[in-house]
Amino acid sequence: ETIQALNSQLKSFQDRMKRVEESLLRTDYKKHIQEHGSPSPFWEQELESLHFVIEMKNEHIHGLDKKLLHLETVEERNLLLEEKVKTLQQENEDLQVRTQNHLVMARQLSEELQAARGELEKEAQLRDQARREKEELLYRVLNAGDGSPFPMAAGEVPLIAT
Repeated sequence: ETIQALNSQLKSFQDRMKRVEESLLRTDYKKHIQEHGSPSPFWEQELESLHFVIEMKNEHIHGLDKKLLHLETVEERNLLLEEKVKTLQQENEDLQVRTQNHLVMARQLSEELQAARGELEKEAQLRDQARREKEELLYRVLNAGDGSPFPMAAGEVPLIAT
């Protein structure tokens, strides 16, 4: 909007400048020369004043041109930045989805790990219970005849049991 407004101002200033040059310099000056002969000091001052005003307007127009160019570059930069923002937003959304998927997978793996640990504990308890039963049965078999107690150390397995 600002660029369009500045473009329209620039065009109107250029049109005004042409009108001022054409109408004032040519028409009035030529009429004065035809009516009165050579230009009077008043018209020479008027002409100088008009040239000064035209120069000021030209400088103003050049300043507006520079401002317009600057705004156009800013607009281009903003468009590029908007595209980058859109791209980064899409990447962010993708990363959020991936993060959610990873969290779900981590929860599932954690639950599976807990279940496996529970099964491992049960297996270890069953193995310990089976080893105790085996030792007790072995003790009974070995001591069935003489009645004396036969203590067995943990981890020791007699050759007969193997």
